[in-house]
Amino acid sequence: MKDSMKIAPMRRWLIISLLGLLALVIAHGMALIYRIQPGVSLWFPPSGVAIALTFWFGPCGIMLTGLASFLMSPVWGLHGWERLFAFSDIIEPLTAWFLYRRLWKGSRTLNTLKDAVFFTVSVPLIACTTIGTVGSLGLVTIGKMSFASLGYNIPHWWLGNAIGVMAIAPTALLVLTPYFQSQGWLSHPEPLNSSFASQNFHPSRRLLLEFSAILLLCIAIATLTVIETDQSGFKLQQLSFLSFVPVLWAATRFGVTSGMLISSFCVLVTLFAYLVAYPNAISLPIFPVQAEVLHVHKLSLLVQCAVSLLVGIAITERSKIQVELAVERVQRGEYQTRAELSEKLIQLNQSLAQTNACLEESHQETDELLQREQALRSRLSNILESMTDAFIAVNQDWQITYCNHQAAKIQDLEPEDLIGKNYWEQWTRTKGTDFEREYRRSLAENISVHFEVFYELWGMWLEIHAYPAEDGLGIFFRNITERKQAEEEREYLLMREKIARSEAEKANRLKDEFLAVLSHELRTPLNPILGWATLLKRRNLEEATRMRGIDTIERNAKLQIQLIEDLLDVSRIQQGKLTLNVQPVNLVNTIGEALETVRLAMEAKNINVQNIMDANVGMVAGDTARLQQIIWNLLSNAIKFTPPEGQIQLVLEKVNKYAQIQIKDNGKGISPEFLPYVFEYFRQADGTITRQFGGLGLGLAIVKHLTELHGGTVKADSAGEGMGATFTVSLPLMINPPQIARELGTPDNNTWGLAGLYILVVDDDVDTGEFLTFMLEQSGAEVTAVTSASEALEIIARTKVDLLLSDIGMPGIDGYMLMQLIRSMSSEKGGKIPAIALTAYAGEINQKKALAAGFQMHLVKPVESEKLFKGISEVLASSSSEFGYVSVKN
Repeated sequence: MKDSMKIAPMRRWLIISLLGLLALVIAHGMALIYRIQPGVSLWFPPSGVAIALTFWFGPCGIMLTGLASFLMSPVWGLHGWERLFAFSDIIEPLTAWFLYRRLWKGSRTLNTLKDAVFFTVSVPLIACTTIGTVGSLGLVTIGKMSFASLGYNIPHWWLGNAIGVMAIAPTALLVLTPYFQSQGWLSHPEPLNSSFASQNFHPSRRLLLEFSAILLLCIAIATLTVIETDQSGFKLQQLSFLSFVPVLWAATRFGVTSGMLISSFCVLVTLFAYLVAYPNAISLPIFPVQAEVLHVHKLSLLVQCAVSLLVGIAITERSKIQVELAVERVQRGEYQTRAELSEKLIQLNQSLAQTNACLEESHQETDELLQREQALRSRLSNILESMTDAFIAVNQDWQITYCNHQAAKIQDLEPEDLIGKNYWEQWTRTKGTDFEREYRRSLAENISVHFEVFYELWGMWLEIHAYPAEDGLGIFFRNITERKQAEEEREYLLMREKIARSEAEKANRLKDEFLAVLSHELRTPLNPILGWATLLKRRNLEEATRMRGIDTIERNAKLQIQLIEDLLDVSRIQQGKLTLNVQPVNLVNTIGEALETVRLAMEAKNINVQNIMDANVGMVAGDTARLQQIIWNLLSNAIKFTPPEGQIQLVLEKVNKYAQIQIKDNGKGISPEFLPYVFEYFRQADGTITRQFGGLGLGLAIVKHLTELHGGTVKADSAGEGMGATFTVSLPLMINPPQIARELGTPDNNTWGLAGLYILVVDDDVDTGEFLTFMLEQSGAEVTAVTSASEALEIIARTKVDLLLSDIGMPGIDGYMLMQLIRSMSSEKGGKIPAIALTAYAGEINQKKALAAGFQMHLVKPVESEKLFKGISEVLASSSSEFGYVSVKN
């Protein structure tokens, strides 16, 4: 018996695996029929089959997906080791399974509208987009797809997978899950919602005609839409969305399962119509329909499936709620009837009491009346006890004359324990509340009352009906806490949706404003650069005018470099990759260098700067360049918002154990409303196109982050607009600062001697190569500039090269591979050549890759001549003693 119990599950999983693998292979075959590009299909049914298998059988479905893709990879054009790439198909079901089944805990049968919405977001949008992007990049990596076609292939890949998912997965889950669960094939059975079961329709001629009309309408729309795909006056945008009519008809008429079956039928009929309209498509390498046509048609099919699912489930939920409301109305009528019956029985009880008093003279008549009374009381008691609502009857003195078991059960008592007790003593918390007010109003006005109230002692909502009688009051009440919680949850969700929509609109508006500002700030420096370059090229200008043009070009080029550096700094900050080169720093020297940097800007506006610096303030531990960046940004901000001939005060002093730098101006000032947001990214007091001051709103945000990295703080103060602003930076002082020797001055451009050196420049940009050649030859070096790595290797093979300057991004062999090839050579053949990477890739990861490849220094374009000559000097100096590595950031 034990052995048979062990074998049965093994056989079951073997059957599941074989059937699942067969279904996936068949789905791959269907996808190959509609292949529109190598590796990309008009629709991809294996995605839908994989999602359904994964939702049913978990990791087993994921493994079957990878195995099927591996087996079918040769027919998709993957051979040899490339077939391993097919295992990337498990990303899609794994992502969908994690998001929907693990994170959201969604049901297999999509029981609720929230499940359907999250299914639509997590599977066809997130999971299919992920595999479309990863798969396309993977094919580019292994050379099966060109990089230039990514923008064309990724949308096709996503739409094909999304249609395969929405046309197969929901329909399979709705139809097959109840059967698999009834057969015990699912490891974690879930309760099936009866409202989502297929409806039992009685066969009729009208029903048959209606269903036939839906199917014929689907076929007609699909045929008409596909016929229009090759017409010059293309009407597909209008015709493709006609398929919503039969889909919504089926969903609203027959429920979500029928709606999804019709959606899947529409997709299959449309695809079959393509084969009929284009019978030679199977033998062609790509599908013979324009990409734009396929995009529109595939998108309409995807939207129709999603709408069918959401509308069908929404209508089903609405029908369920309507049924519940109808049942509640019937119950309420029943309660009303029972209450009226109770009132009549109470009146009858009073009549019997009067009859007993009148018939006391006759013992026989008295016995008969007592028997009748007992029978009526028993009947009344049975009726009241059979009710699901609690019932209490009280007299004029508020003594409990009757209590059914439901009312006594709430207090964990028996009815006998309550009869004869005072109502207000048993329910003390109801005194002076809506309970008492409504009860007394019912007795005073002789009317029935109905109200809903929250009873704190029990922690529940009660719906109460009170009916007055001659000798007291009859009270019916029931627990409606679940209904109230559902109403509150609905209101809460509505409020959250409104808040989320408002936040999304706000974020979208801020994004648009930032992109507009970014475009303006990046384009503005290009105008004077291009204008002066044109004038210098075409006209004979005076020397003073020519120098003014050159200065303008240099100033605007540096401005654009700074904008890009600010954006890169923000990227490093947000990724947590901004690092500091910490050493003892004299703030007096750092402030002086920052002042020298902005000196021309101050002179241009004739701004007077008052320096009050304590030379003995002490040393701080920090990165000299980053500290200078903090002070430079604050000074630039003060200069920008200070009017011509304004005043700026810079104070350096010691406050407790901190060095405090204070920069105060008499400029525009900061409004109280904007002051709390002054250090946020991309925030500006005036973000309109009519603003007076430019910038991206990054400088102060970078200042705040750099200050905090140094263990300090920064704050802003302003009395309001037009009253100036004060920025205060506090940095912790070193307790025991070391003695730092004064740095030697660096030589100017004229002292860099490169005479006798043979330098090889490798850059695919001819202008850059010519510029570097001219600049290096001016310093006495012999220079050869080539545009490819292969030419550089030929020169190194036949000539002794003293220094290599190489770009990174080049066609064919890039700079990393070139450096690795050189380092693999022997020293005699040039394997130890000093090398500098000169590239526009400025990220920290690019720097690490360059050093790892064998470069000794990483310089970022555009590079100033002084930094280039300094870098050459350092690399040559380090190479004379050992093969070292140096990194310099521009």
